[in-house]
Amino acid sequence: MKFFCSTRTALEDAAFINVLWQLERTNPRFRFVPIVTRATSNNGWKGESGHIRSDMLLTQVKVLRGPIYYIAGPPTMVEAARRTLSEVDVEADDIRTEEFSGY
Repeated sequence: MKFFCSTRTALEDAAFINVLWQLERTNPRFRFVPIVTRATSNNGWKGESGHIRSDMLLTQVKVLRGPIYYIAGPPTMVEAARRTLSEVDVEADDIRTEEFSGY
């Protein structure tokens, strides 16, 4: 299982960040993929940056058809992620979403 977690400027701001790192360390079937969308060279971030893109998915997941994808977040982010999955031929029936407004 791959878990993509995106935050704007600092990974430390993500909910449950310590739990996610611990889960990756203790569960060999869980891979945590943190993303900082507004990373800058002066903040020292060396991981994935920007929005979730098709090339990022292909690098991290390899086989995109078959898994069930769960997307949760602000409506615009959810829609963008859905479009990205559609671009790489993920079936709409394999995508589940939940939108959170107001943060």
